[in-house]
Amino acid sequence: MALPNVKRNTGIGLVAPAGAVKPEQIREGIQILKENGFPVKQGKHLYESYRHFAGTIEQRVEDIHTFLHDPEIDVLLAIRGGSGSAQLLPEIDFQLWKRTGKLLIGFSDITAMQWGLWAKTELASLSGMALTLQLHKQNPYTQLFVDILSGKKSSIQDSDLALEEIVVHRAGSVEDVLLGGTLSIINSLLGTPFFPRLSTFILFIEDINEPIYKIERSLAQLKMAGVLDKVSGLILGRFIDEDKALEIWQTLEYLFPRDVPVVANFPYGHYPDSCVLPLGLPVRLESTPFRLSW
Repeated sequence: MALPNVKRNTGIGLVAPAGAVKPEQIREGIQILKENGFPVKQGKHLYESYRHFAGTIEQRVEDIHTFLHDPEIDVLLAIRGGSGSAQLLPEIDFQLWKRTGKLLIGFSDITAMQWGLWAKTELASLSGMALTLQLHKQNPYTQLFVDILSGKKSSIQDSDLALEEIVVHRAGSVEDVLLGGTLSIINSLLGTPFFPRLSTFILFIEDINEPIYKIERSLAQLKMAGVLDKVSGLILGRFIDEDKALEIWQTLEYLFPRDVPVVANFPYGHYPDSCVLPLGLPVRLESTPFRLSW
C-alpha cells in the first residue's frame, strides 16, 4: 500500500502546530525541498509566536485548514516539534482531512497529531524530518526522504542504512500496520478520543531526555492498558537520556510479547542524522537482513 499523495512534484504546505520558529532555522530545509522539485507554500501564521507556541490555537489550526482546502497542496509538513500539538486535536476538522486524504509529515510532538489523525481517519503519515533538526544536506538520510516523498521508493533496507548497524534482538518477519513516534507523546494520549482502537500492530518508538526508568514506566502503563499485548513487532529507535544509554532492551524485554521480531538502533530519533518511517500504513518488517517495505 502506497503513502497518499507522494509524487515527483508533491505540493507541500509548511505548518507550525507546536513550537515557534524563526525563518533562518528552516531556510536550508525549504531550499532542499525546492531543489528537488517540490513546490512549497508557507502558512500565514508560520512565524507567529504566542507564549512558547507558534501562535494561538486558532492561528495554528487556521493554517492547517487552509492547506487542507488548497488544491495545490498535497502534503502538510510540520516544521518542528516542541509542545502544543495536542491543543489542536479538538479543533481540527478531521472529516475534512479524511475527504482530502492529504499526507502529514512531522516529528516529536507532532506524534500527537499523527496518532489523532489515524484514530479519526486511518490516514497514514510520515514520522521524521523536522526542518529545524533533520532536513539538511549533512543528514545522510535526506535523499532517502526525498525518494520516499517523490514516490520513487517504498522500502527501507540495510543498504540504505550503511552508517548504522541494526541490532536484531529477536529475528523474524511480520506484516502489520506500523504505528509509533515519540513514546512520551504516545503515552500522553492514552484514555483520550485521539488514542486509536488498536488491533495488532508493529510499534516503533524513540524519545529524548527521558532516563530509562521513565521509558520503562511509560511502557508499563501501555502494557497495563493492554496496548503492548497487541504488538506484533518492535523497532527501537534512538533514545537520548541522561547517561546516553542506547542499550535498553534488557530493561524493557519483559513488557513485550515473547514471539515478536525486535530490532534496535534504527536511525530514528532526536538526532540531526535521522531517517523517516511511515505511520499508520501496512508494512512488512524483516529483521535479517533488515527490510521495511510498504
